Amino acid sequence: MATRLRSDINVTPLVDIVLVLLIVFMTLVPALPRVLKAGLPDRGSGAPVPSLLRLTLGRDGSLDVAGRPGVSLSAALGGRPDRILLRVHPDLPFSAPTRVLDEIEGLRPGTKVALVAWSG
Repeated sequence: MATRLRSDINVTPLVDIVLVLLIVFMTLVPALPRVLKAGLPDRGSGAPVPSLLRLTLGRDGSLDVAGRPGVSLSAALGGRPDRILLRVHPDLPFSAPTRVLDEIEGLRPGTKVALVAWSG
């Protein structure tokens, strides 16, 4: 008696493997850590606090440096601030803060500047 070859695929081992993997992942996923670890600088180790210079560009286009009117920007940047906060009155045209930002970039390239609109 001649034996006939089967031409269909046996999927039972494939289903077994998929079910085992499903069970493994269902048990492992809730146990995975969900916290993003961020490396923050330790301020308690004597690390220097970055210096901040506050500039205010008033409605009339006048520049106050750290609350003192009439101080030149080059003299204010002589203290080598790490960051600059530039408060700009919203009534000013866009060219006014751009001029100040260009001057800061010319005096201290690479200094980080934050722009804030204020209504004072």
